[in-house]
Amino acid sequence: MKSLSILAAALATGALCAQETADSLNARVILFGETIQTSGVLLGQGVKDQAGYQTGPGIRIVGQIDESRWYWEVGGRFESSARMVTNRDISSTPPPNVLDATQTKIHYSYWSLGGAYLLPLGSAVDLGFHLEGRGETINPKGQYSTTAGGVGYIDAHNVYFRPWVRLSLDVKFSAGSFRPLIGVEAAAALVKTSQSQVMPLSALDANTLRAMAPTWSGSVYAGFQF
Repeated sequence: MKSLSILAAALATGALCAQETADSLNARVILFGETIQTSGVLLGQGVKDQAGYQTGPGIRIVGQIDESRWYWEVGGRFESSARMVTNRDISSTPPPNVLDATQTKIHYSYWSLGGAYLLPLGSAVDLGFHLEGRGETINPKGQYSTTAGGVGYIDAHNVYFRPWVRLSLDVKFSAGSFRPLIGVEAAAALVKTSQSQVMPLSALDANTLRAMAPTWSGSVYAGFQF
C-alpha cells in the first residue's frame, strides 16, 4: 500500500506539471504493456523455481527540460502475477518431502523516476536512451503444501530500489495540436541480488525476495505528445 501511495502521488505530480507547462514543455503521456519474468530461486537442494512470464499495464508521463533533448520521466507499472512451478521432492535425504507451490503466485509492480535523452531520427521517429530508478514490489502470495508440514500460506513482501536502463524507439503521427505515438522498448536492471541461502517457502528472507526480481523487461506502448 505504501508503494502504491507513493506511485499515486508521483503520477499526480507529473500529470500536473505536464498540464501546467504544456506550452513550454514537449510533454508526453504514455500507456504501456510490459512483459517480465521474475528470476528463479532455490527452494531446496538443486530445486530451482522460476515463475512464468507475466504482462502488466503501466503509465508514464514525460516532460522536456528547457527545450533540449533531455526529458524527465515519472511512471509506474501496475500489478501482475505468475504462478510458481515447483511440484516435486525438495529433500536432499530420505524421507521425501514434496513441495507443491503451483498455487503460489509472484506478484510484481513498481513506480519509477528518471530521465531520458531522445535522439530524433527524422521528423517522426525518436530513439530514446533512458536511466531510471525503480521501486519494485515483489510479493509471493498464495497456498502451498509440503509432505512434512502440510498446507501453508505465504504472503511475503519486499520493495527493491535499484537503477534500470531502457532503450526505446517510437513513431509519431500528426493529428492537430497533439501527435499520437507508438513504440517499443527493452530494459535491463543494472543491479542484481543473488540468493545467499536456501530458505523454506514459509520464511523467505529479504535477500531471497530481492533475488526473485526480474533482470529484463520488454514493452510496447502508445500515447500522445503535445
